[in-house]
Amino acid sequence: MDTATPLTQSEFSDLLLPMKLVRGEAVAVAVSGGADSLALTLMLGDYCRTNGISLTAVTVDHGLRSEAAEEARQVGEWLKILGISHVILNWQGDKPHSNIQDQARLARYRLMGEWAQENNIAKLFLAHHQGDQAETFLIRLFRGSGVDGLSAMKQQSAFPHPFAIDGDITLCRPLLGVAKVRLEATLTQRGQPWIEDPSNQNDAYMRIKVRNLLLENDIEGLDTERLAQTAARMGRVQSLLHSLTEELIEKSVTFSPEGFVEILLPPLLSAHDEIALRCLASLTRRISGGQYAPRLARLEALYDRLKGSEFSGQTLGGCLVTPLPQRRIMISREVASIADAIDIESQMKLLWDGRFFIENRKAGGVLKKLETPQWQTACQENPNLKKLKLPKVIRDSLPCIVSEGGEVILPTFIFGFEKKGFLATFK
Repeated sequence: MDTATPLTQSEFSDLLLPMKLVRGEAVAVAVSGGADSLALTLMLGDYCRTNGISLTAVTVDHGLRSEAAEEARQVGEWLKILGISHVILNWQGDKPHSNIQDQARLARYRLMGEWAQENNIAKLFLAHHQGDQAETFLIRLFRGSGVDGLSAMKQQSAFPHPFAIDGDITLCRPLLGVAKVRLEATLTQRGQPWIEDPSNQNDAYMRIKVRNLLLENDIEGLDTERLAQTAARMGRVQSLLHSLTEELIEKSVTFSPEGFVEILLPPLLSAHDEIALRCLASLTRRISGGQYAPRLARLEALYDRLKGSEFSGQTLGGCLVTPLPQRRIMISREVASIADAIDIESQMKLLWDGRFFIENRKAGGVLKKLETPQWQTACQENPNLKKLKLPKVIRDSLPCIVSEGGEVILPTFIFGFEKKGFLATFK
């Protein structure tokens, strides 16, 4: 098929099948006014109208260009004519002077994530297309990424941490296999104009340099379709490695609701090095609550130490790795690295320290780590807590709520707080 052929509504409906949209649900789409996001919004609008689904288009005004506010209003006018609801989110506060595109992307996700949670939106559609896949692959290749970095974007993925509670919002990308020219042709066929962002011509940005390279080179095979296919193949390799890692975790790891794990060393050390290192990376990231695992060199150093007989423990990436009897180790949160102290209201849900999903059914107050003064207060009110068989290093890493009146409230998995505590689920 000619790549400049408009995308048909039938083709688009097929691309939506993996998203499993159902009549009566509410979804959102990110729209900037550019050809990609506008084509997605119009076609999604048609689909939702036909299938009884509520759609809201969301535009983020970053405030980085004087024209941005007027462009956002223009998008709203276009969508109003088409009967598509539209909201504008504004990035307030000081703006960065360097790394602007990455900082704008983070701000965009934060604003959209907050809005989606407030409006009970479970699916947010993004207009990433075949060209975006190819550009991302090359950018990560130039930065020296491994299999994970070179893997293709997924059709569906969790909202990026820490901008939403994991599982609450799914990012949907139905256009990953569609060329940009087809999206432009779709709008042209409909007589729908779009907005050209001048930053897309600014070759000071890495992504624009890569885009120009793909457009202007005469090297056979260095094109968006071939690179997107390679990224998809790397995605299959990543999926295999992930499955093998999860099998090892299931075989060797015991998770505790208190936010730590115990690992049997024999299965870990007998696994392939790549899978063992991925296992350690996954566990340290989960226990630390961080967005990224420790650097590979530090993981390899820990892995080498675990092979010896004299391992005495260490800290790594916000975690404490402790030897246990019977050829086991424990990975727990490094208490000194916990900084989260958050005002929390009754009936509020949030992710604390990147580790615990918190649902507060009781009084509001300050959500923080359980330090010795709070533990002593809780024990005075609940003497049976002193019988709790929990190492201090684990206890001190737990969340607690200190109410305005000074009451210390603990998670429901703590004895005595099953009914009067707050829900804290280890991620």
